[in-house]
Amino acid sequence: MSDERNFRTYYYKKFGIGGVEEKKSIEILLNEHPLNIDKLRQFCLMFQVPAKYRIYLWKVILGILPCGQGSHDFVMDQRKQQYNDLLHALKLMRRVDNSTTAGLLVLKMYKLETGMLTFEEQELVDPDDMALFTISEALSNIEEDDINVYWIAKKFYEYFLKWKEPILSLTEKAVNSLKKEDPKIWQHLNQHDMFSILPLRAWFLSGFADILPNTSMERIWDKVVGGSFAVLVHVAVAIFLTFKRPLLSMNNRESMLKYLSKLPEDSGDVVVVKALDLWQQHGGHQMVARSDSPLFSDRSPS
Repeated sequence: MSDERNFRTYYYKKFGIGGVEEKKSIEILLNEHPLNIDKLRQFCLMFQVPAKYRIYLWKVILGILPCGQGSHDFVMDQRKQQYNDLLHALKLMRRVDNSTTAGLLVLKMYKLETGMLTFEEQELVDPDDMALFTISEALSNIEEDDINVYWIAKKFYEYFLKWKEPILSLTEKAVNSLKKEDPKIWQHLNQHDMFSILPLRAWFLSGFADILPNTSMERIWDKVVGGSFAVLVHVAVAIFLTFKRPLLSMNNRESMLKYLSKLPEDSGDVVVVKALDLWQQHGGHQMVARSDSPLFSDRSPS
């Protein structure tokens, strides 16, 4: 406990916070003028983000809002106008209506904005489309403002796409990590050739939005926003470890795949706690957050 306290004291001093309580540190960081993105990202890596500040923090770090608080209202007004223009265009084209789900709405708006909207109703035609759909659906369950849902979903999706090529190596890391953590469950899954059919790529592309309960997913995305995409590797491992017993009782791939398609609502916290423990054991919390990451290279409204 003393080591943890000493570590936190060092962190607070490093960022000019002193010995203030942890729950107040984020308020101090958010009151800096201008906002320091590196400090905010480091906070996401080191601590649990308070729910009341999560959406605002995500918007700042993702570049939806600029570092200068004085222009926040103006920028969000521009974001709102762009959102309304896209929505109005889709309604004129009769591509959306009041019954359109949040995921499909965001997907069509994004395709229209990027010039990829087809004349035919051919949505969700590839894994990338499904990733944006599931991200948006998950966000709509934790955020009431449709404008925030669109912009946050878009920014998360574009970040995950930056990892599209390295995802193969991440899936290999997840499999190898599981083998080290628990050879028994690894062997069972390997014997049934599960690693060839598990949708690990889709899980990574959507940040596990399609299988993790929303309240659990938020804590993982905090780390992603902080700059640690690798935390998703540990989420995959944690899922297999958490459900080791039922998986070992199954002897066919179809049963295991169906079981893992959507985690029980009451198991999300268990998976996340285990994932974050693994992430910390491998030094994820010791990353140095830097705002020159490719994720944050463009902070202008787009």
